[in-house]
Amino acid sequence: TIGNRTNPMPQNKLTDRFGRTVNYVRLSVTDRCDFRCVYCMAEDMTFLPRQQVLTLEEIARVARNFVDLGTEKIRLTGGEPLVRKDILELVKEIGTYGLRDFAMTTNGSQLTTMAEPLRKAGMHRLNISLDSLDADKFRNITRTGKLSHVLDGIDAAREAGFRGIKINTVVMKGRNDEEIPELIEFARKKKVDISFIEEMPLGEISEHDRGLALCTSEEVRD
Repeated sequence: TIGNRTNPMPQNKLTDRFGRTVNYVRLSVTDRCDFRCVYCMAEDMTFLPRQQVLTLEEIARVARNFVDLGTEKIRLTGGEPLVRKDILELVKEIGTYGLRDFAMTTNGSQLTTMAEPLRKAGMHRLNISLDSLDADKFRNITRTGKLSHVLDGIDAAREAGFRGIKINTVVMKGRNDEEIPELIEFARKKKVDISFIEEMPLGEISEHDRGLALCTSEEVRD
């Protein structure tokens, strides 16, 4: 298990060059993912060698140091954080740091088995990616994902009793932009929040042209 200790009150606050206090940190625990979403990854990815990725103990130490500097909110991200071996040990450790908010961004594929253990380990909130409610579209967007697994994962998260659950949807022209009303209704029925995310047009990833697929925030509102 990862070591634990009682945290003292922060002696110094972490501030940026504009004098703003940094109280929110996102920590990526892995670059690996079990999906290959067209807007995020190439289908044939080369990941970092494992020896170049921080160990869980090192990530916990980084998190602890940020807390000592006044951080009140930590979000674990990836890749997909739930594919990281022994991720629950890290969650249990960070869960003892007295954070005001402890969250994770996940694709939801592992939540049927991981939702309750995550909450019991001290996780407060989840952001779950969901880009389509159509199984075929979902498969085309994620390349490897199965919609039913994610929907079951969302239900498992609701049953586990997290403080907050939010759906994140990347809106893309010609792929899922016509599903916005259906996704809003889905979130309403499930009693979860939803955010529509504008894809950053940074060029092409294999067959996906980000510039052509870009759907702006103004277009989503319309």
